Amino acid sequence: MQYHGMWSDQTPATRAKVLDQLVANGSEWVRIDVSWAMIEPKHQQYDMRWGVPFVDTVLQEVEDRGLKAMVTFWLTPDWASYGKGERYAPRYPTAYGRAAGWAAKRWGNTVDAWEMWNEQNHPDFFTTADPVAYTKMLCSAYKEIKKVDTSPVVYGGLQYNDAAFVKKTYTAGAKGCFDILATHPYSAPSDFSPTRDGGAPWGVTRVRDVRAVMVAQGDAAKPIWFTELGWSTGQIPNPQPWQRAVSEATQADFLEQTVALTRSSYPYVKGIIWFRERDRTGGNPYEDGYGLMRADLTPKPALARLKAVASS
Repeated sequence: MQYHGMWSDQTPATRAKVLDQLVANGSEWVRIDVSWAMIEPKHQQYDMRWGVPFVDTVLQEVEDRGLKAMVTFWLTPDWASYGKGERYAPRYPTAYGRAAGWAAKRWGNTVDAWEMWNEQNHPDFFTTADPVAYTKMLCSAYKEIKKVDTSPVVYGGLQYNDAAFVKKTYTAGAKGCFDILATHPYSAPSDFSPTRDGGAPWGVTRVRDVRAVMVAQGDAAKPIWFTELGWSTGQIPNPQPWQRAVSEATQADFLEQTVALTRSSYPYVKGIIWFRERDRTGGNPYEDGYGLMRADLTPKPALARLKAVASS
């Protein structure tokens, strides 16, 4: 489950309740976003007063419940982007690698996988969406993490199944710099079922396009994970095709169908992270409505369905 335990709207009490519900309903992993900018606000000066201890606390809460943690390590400090912003690549990719290695040394005992950035193929999350810049960061991080931790390094989750971006990163030297490749195979239109092919690059079925690139590059043995996937139940008036919500019952059905489809047709996909643990109250019902729990932490039908498919 995507778990926003680091976000400011979470309290110790809500974090505890969310994690307890996830454990009770069959979740085995949580995906947590950790900000490089937060833990290293100044060059080689880590925030030991608040930022680093906060990560310590959240990861310990996860470990105490027997859950495995995937950390998505992203967001560039101002000093490393030279004032361009958190979603720019650092001027020197080795700075990202060094910070990832520092994180792995500190949290390697509680983190079970390291995901390098989030949706780096889209300018909303990686401003230039530059495959060469990303590859340099990925390879630097892989080298530094492996010096101190044996946990898998994950090629950051791509927005949709962007096979063209994957191919460009291979050309730039990505082979040998990751253990798992991740995609975010949301459906488009957003109310399509997981079995319905929306055309490249959208939807679960198009993972085959990314797989084909990996096979062609000699990486057939490496698994793919879906590190974000879900359907929103937040209805809005006159939605665009990418804003179509589903009912709570359909959300649960689509979760079950996704697992069944992945198991039967895509055995190389070894993990699914559902987006996300709870609804938010940000003011956009569609964007807020992806949770398997409502904002008040009462479960939607999909949470119980998660337990059923996990136990099967």
